[in-house]
Amino acid sequence: MPVPPEDVRAAYRLLLGREPESEAVVSARAAATPDLAALRASFLGAPEFCHANAREILRFMTGWAATRRHEPVETACSPEDLARLIAHVRRVWSRLGEEEPHFSVMSHAAYKPAHIAATLPAFLATGKAEAEMLAAELAGHGLKTTGWSHCVELGCGVGRVTRHLAGFARQVTGLDVSAPHLALARAHLAEERVGNVTLAQIEDPAGLVLPDCDLLYSRIVLQHNPPPVMLFLLRRMLAALRPGGVAVFQLPVFLDGYRFVLAEYLAVMDAIEDQELHALPQAAVFRAIAEAGCTVLACYRDNSLARITQVSNRFILHRPSASP
Repeated sequence: MPVPPEDVRAAYRLLLGREPESEAVVSARAAATPDLAALRASFLGAPEFCHANAREILRFMTGWAATRRHEPVETACSPEDLARLIAHVRRVWSRLGEEEPHFSVMSHAAYKPAHIAATLPAFLATGKAEAEMLAAELAGHGLKTTGWSHCVELGCGVGRVTRHLAGFARQVTGLDVSAPHLALARAHLAEERVGNVTLAQIEDPAGLVLPDCDLLYSRIVLQHNPPPVMLFLLRRMLAALRPGGVAVFQLPVFLDGYRFVLAEYLAVMDAIEDQELHALPQAAVFRAIAEAGCTVLACYRDNSLARITQVSNRFILHRPSASP
């Protein structure tokens, strides 16, 4: 049932601090808003509200960041333990790929198996929007958005972004740890008649070498891996980047109360059956970037995680061209 017009007027006054433009605007907004939650979300997400309250929001976030407590996060492990960790991730994500593949990619109830037949267009639209953001980002740094030679996507899932990355490069390789997700990605790409994408499963970490590329992309993927795996994959990603290439990726760098001690994790790992959220400290990320000889074009807090106390960073890197 639509919200009453008086609630819309109150939202203007309380949240935007002004009167609505007209009664016609009030009536239209009331008719298009199903409940108070939707009304509140629409006002709190409005650029006008964000701009008006930016100072207060940033003051809170900065104050919290300055006083946060960093728990221990271990990132090193033996090759044998790394193999165990990756096997665990593969097992969990293969099950998720069998049981709820779309929801495991985008954790919204609308993408559960019971609803996906009706919501699949909306799900796929998120991939297009993500690719459009990447294009805007590249353009903002003076970089091309098409004509790349080879793009690698780490964690391609069911291909929702991969399908659009096909327009960025002459050849695209999508990598994922889950065979069921990859099967759906192949079907989607075939239906869309996308012919320049190759898909492959990540298996044995000992022999994992990502194909050379000049554009690399990964989002909401690394965060589901324990820190030693996250760091291992990040190093492999950066090693694959050709001179002159660009990498754009996201990962959490801080979760309030989060700690990772390898021995503790291995003791309970086999009982974990669902996707996990992990963080790799920013210092470890920057060390890996420096070791790879890459340059940071940008690093900023993104919106991949919903809580103020969960910090996710988006990185844009460039590998300098080889000296002549």
